[in-house]
Amino acid sequence: MLALKRENRRMVRSFFRNSVSDREDAGRLRSQAAEAKHTAAMQAAGYEPLEPYPGSGQPWRSRHLACGSIVSPRPAYLSAGRVGCTECAKESRRAIFQERAGGAERAEADMRSVGLEPLEPYLNSQTPWRCRCTACGAVGTPRLSAVRNLIKEGTASGCATCNRRVRGRRQREANAEKAEAMMREARYEPLEPYVSAAAPWSCRHATCGEVVRVKASSVRSGYDPCPVCRAEGYKQRAAARRTDAAEATALMRAHGFEPLEPYPGSSVGWHCRCTTCGKESKPVYSGVKGRGYGCGHCAGSAPLDPTACAAEMRAAGFEPLEPYPGSDKRWLCRCPAGHEVHLRLTGVRTGKGCRMCATHGIDLTGPAKLYVITHREWNAVKVGIGACTGYTSRLLQHERQGWKLYRAGDYATGAAAYDVEQAVLDRLRSAKLCPFLTKEVMPNGWSETCSTDRVSAGEVWAMVEEETRRSPGAYAPRAGARPRAAFMFDAEAAAEEMRARGYEPLVSYPGRTNATWPSRCTTCGHEGRPTFNAVHNGGQGCRVCRTRAAQAKRAAATAPKAVEVMRAARFEPLEPYRTSQTPWHCRCTTCGRESTPTYSNVNNGGSRCRFCSSKSSNAEQAEAEMRAAGFQPLEPYPGRATDPWHCRCSCGNKVMTRLSFVRSGTTGCKKCPRAGGRTDPAKAAAEVRQAGFEPLETYPGKTTDRWRCRCACGAEATVTLTNLRRGRTRCGTCSRDGTTPATGTPPGSEASTQTPTTICGTPRQAS
Repeated sequence: MLALKRENRRMVRSFFRNSVSDREDAGRLRSQAAEAKHTAAMQAAGYEPLEPYPGSGQPWRSRHLACGSIVSPRPAYLSAGRVGCTECAKESRRAIFQERAGGAERAEADMRSVGLEPLEPYLNSQTPWRCRCTACGAVGTPRLSAVRNLIKEGTASGCATCNRRVRGRRQREANAEKAEAMMREARYEPLEPYVSAAAPWSCRHATCGEVVRVKASSVRSGYDPCPVCRAEGYKQRAAARRTDAAEATALMRAHGFEPLEPYPGSSVGWHCRCTTCGKESKPVYSGVKGRGYGCGHCAGSAPLDPTACAAEMRAAGFEPLEPYPGSDKRWLCRCPAGHEVHLRLTGVRTGKGCRMCATHGIDLTGPAKLYVITHREWNAVKVGIGACTGYTSRLLQHERQGWKLYRAGDYATGAAAYDVEQAVLDRLRSAKLCPFLTKEVMPNGWSETCSTDRVSAGEVWAMVEEETRRSPGAYAPRAGARPRAAFMFDAEAAAEEMRARGYEPLVSYPGRTNATWPSRCTTCGHEGRPTFNAVHNGGQGCRVCRTRAAQAKRAAATAPKAVEVMRAARFEPLEPYRTSQTPWHCRCTTCGRESTPTYSNVNNGGSRCRFCSSKSSNAEQAEAEMRAAGFQPLEPYPGRATDPWHCRCSCGNKVMTRLSFVRSGTTGCKKCPRAGGRTDPAKAAAEVRQAGFEPLETYPGKTTDRWRCRCACGAEATVTLTNLRRGRTRCGTCSRDGTTPATGTPPGSEASTQTPTTICGTPRQAS
């Protein structure tokens, strides 16, 4: 028994081995036959293969013996007669174009007739043709088709520039009479020939008798351009509006001014004395009357006394080192610590002091870094300075936003780094390279960014090194720690106050009131980073709790209206209202089923239950619908009408369909006879003959495929069955000649109007 089983297995292996060998031999024979067939077709078509046979659908590098060109036709296309030599085709099309254009001699004659001398051989009417204008000598590349269109219009004259000049001259000659008539109607007598509507035109104005230069376009638009009449009108209107001197004097005295000279005009400074402080000034009458301006000395806006300003600076602790430049201009002074700085008197009045002694911002007397960073996603490079130490380091903040450090340099003082940074930024701004990013993209430091497409990080760093060598750097570093003016809280007291406000600190007190302090909200458990200053002064609470409180407040205000809207749409809410976008558990009062619509959808018009509107179905209803359409479900209902469902069609095929397809009218699968199939070749040929064409090849298989046929007029045409069914009954030759293929008569004649045309096999009367 065991020996019999072994013999059976041996025979089975031998059988399959022989079958595989036979299939390989058959495939090899078919390949050899195809190679021989396509090689013969290539040689018969006049091609000499230059490489081994690549396959029926692959390009085969060959030499066309007729023209000697190296081309790569596909063997399958060449055997079907669909491909020829591309170089021969180009030459054939070129010859056809030249023949249609009338040949090179006619083309050259047309160009010379308009004053253009060809400088190269003629190719075709659409190719730019290098020619020289015989009028101006300019060399251009006009197209023959465009020149012939101008010849038909009678406007061709040389090159484009000469042609524009001729057309402009003709247009001016045609408009000259109309322009002169218009000017005389406006009481202007022309004294020279008309040039153009925008050119000044010497005319005599009949109203004032003066010779003026006006534009015809201004007169045509209704504007009177006579400068003499206009100036006279200005004088008359100004005299009518002029204020009486006695009235102006009374108004100035009522506002506390005593005039010291006659009234000069409403917009000219009037020398007066203030009756309050006794100082003299020159107020403007229009400002005093319209806006109620008073004495500048009394208001403190008048130019100040330099001696008084210097005394005010010394009282603030600053010694001026140069004459007073103005209240809002930089003034070189020495601070009490001995630093020479530029201050403004207006800034000192508001409490500003020496930037070297400042207790906030960058430390100009302590060590600092100057860095160059890049951002790959934004294609940006930035230069900046900072202490670059601690959690709040500006460089660390940039790295969190995706910036990468390119180079950085250490400086003894922040002032030296600041001078180098400003010198580099001045060079970048003068070259219009920054700013590149906007404040919305990068709130901190956006004005110091450049595009890497215009300047690289290496070039910016080279500027930094060059400006560092130029900078004197004569700033003495500070000895010791930086002074602090901020009030320091006790750590324990600060922690107790944070707990009293609902925060549990996760780390010890950071040491500054404006530093972030990681803490946990005792109400919701959210971990955040508030500052003690915001909690202590403003009572700032947890942002999550604030958001939830705001949402609850809005929900409480919207809930009554939302319940009314849902009940009006036949939904009974089963849970409290939360937000408009949150699914709301409700019961439909029509069908009794539960669903989760959103208030926003119902409020915007979606007032029907998805079960009642047949958008959703249970398993029993879905299976019943599928069986009614001829499908037997092979698995449970997937849950939604748009989900794929594995079923068996009534024709026996297993398909993946959807309940939504069945509801839209699908009653069979793709292979089902009820779903239809491709057009029968015999029926397709009958439709083509009925439309007036005789097929020259077999039906290609699809209604949209091109089908080579012969029209009734004898010309070959390529049509599609889709176009014939839409009403095509003529080829391109018939359309150009204006004749019908059946009778050869013009379509507008009596015979053609009585001949019926055929569309999709149904005769109809031609329109």
